[in-house]
Amino acid sequence: MAKKQKKPEVKRPPTKRQLSKWQRQQRLQHRIMIVGAIFFAFIVGYVGYGYYDDEVKPFHQPVVRVNDTVFDMDYYIKVLDIYTRGQESDMVPAMVDKAVEAIEQNELIKQGATALGIGVSAGEISGELASLNLPDNDVARDLVTAKVLTDKLLEDYFDPQVPTVCEQVQVQAMFLESEEVAEEVIDRLGTSDNFTSLAKEFSTEAMTKGMGGDLGWLPKGFLDVLGILEGSSLEDIAFNLEPGALSEPTYDESVAKGIGYWLIEVIERDESQGSHARGILLGSRQEAEEIRARLEAGEDFAILAQEHSQHSGSKEAGGDFGWLRRESGSPAVAEAAFTLEPGALSEPISDEAVQTQGGYWLVKVLDKDVNRQLEDVAREMLKSKAFEDWLDEQKENSLIENYLDEEQKAWAAARVLKDRGS
Repeated sequence: MAKKQKKPEVKRPPTKRQLSKWQRQQRLQHRIMIVGAIFFAFIVGYVGYGYYDDEVKPFHQPVVRVNDTVFDMDYYIKVLDIYTRGQESDMVPAMVDKAVEAIEQNELIKQGATALGIGVSAGEISGELASLNLPDNDVARDLVTAKVLTDKLLEDYFDPQVPTVCEQVQVQAMFLESEEVAEEVIDRLGTSDNFTSLAKEFSTEAMTKGMGGDLGWLPKGFLDVLGILEGSSLEDIAFNLEPGALSEPTYDESVAKGIGYWLIEVIERDESQGSHARGILLGSRQEAEEIRARLEAGEDFAILAQEHSQHSGSKEAGGDFGWLRRESGSPAVAEAAFTLEPGALSEPISDEAVQTQGGYWLVKVLDKDVNRQLEDVAREMLKSKAFEDWLDEQKENSLIENYLDEEQKAWAAARVLKDRGS
């Protein structure tokens, strides 16, 4: 018996109402998907922008420009890291300005050396990187390039410019506070005392005191070239003396010395306010005694202070310090201000915590040679000075712009420390 076939089920077409409902559902789902996609994109964009703003953008900010070359924050941070490597964490913020100066100077050296036709090979850079144990990256290579170029400039460019022989005198010198002291030293030189021991005892200028007056062979113009006692009359005196001769005491107002003499007068004293005092700072005990005698004779303290005091803080005020506490100002001044009775004038008070200008040279020439070989140390110093002058000239003739503010410097220092895990 044949099996009865089942009639196929005929699906009814959706009604208009069903179609409308489905279409609304599809539109709703589509809208939900669009909103979800937009929200997701927003979240990703927000996170991405935050990352860009914190971790990408700051590193591309310009830091310094040297002519046509601009260095960004990333470069600056790497330089700061290299220059403070191996140092305490607190040295990183302290070196933020030095790192900028290093970038500027190194770029000036590179540009200046290129203009002179002086270069450095890749092998020289790699060798220097290895010897200094620096990473092989663009920043370290730049720093090493500047170092190698500096050595080449000194030897290949500046060395030929420094003479090997010149006129020189073998000099002993001391700088004395007054003509009175100079006369005393001359008398003692005539007996058994020697120049070196007297210079160590009496010279008030740091270099001659430290060297016991023995300056060795002095090339003509050497002190001015190096900026040591620049503008002083020491060289003129020395090169005008014959060997074996001792100069007359010669006054020189351009030289600073590490001593002064105070005349202090207390005007009034109050338990709550302290001591109201005034003073005159003078360059020698001899001058202080002369001014004190004039004050004792009735001359006006304020006028003499304005005319003779070397203390810039009180000179224009006629020497008036105002009210002083025991811990304020120079210990020598404070001691007198709280020891003297009101109205009393002190004797000259020596003070090695101040500097005053002017004194007397006493110079002796031991030997002279118009064509003497320059010592190696002197030549190296002259080469270094020539290099510094050249670098200053490069800087003056270059466009240098520093874009860093204090907030950016602090951020860079913090970033270096963060990368180190400090």
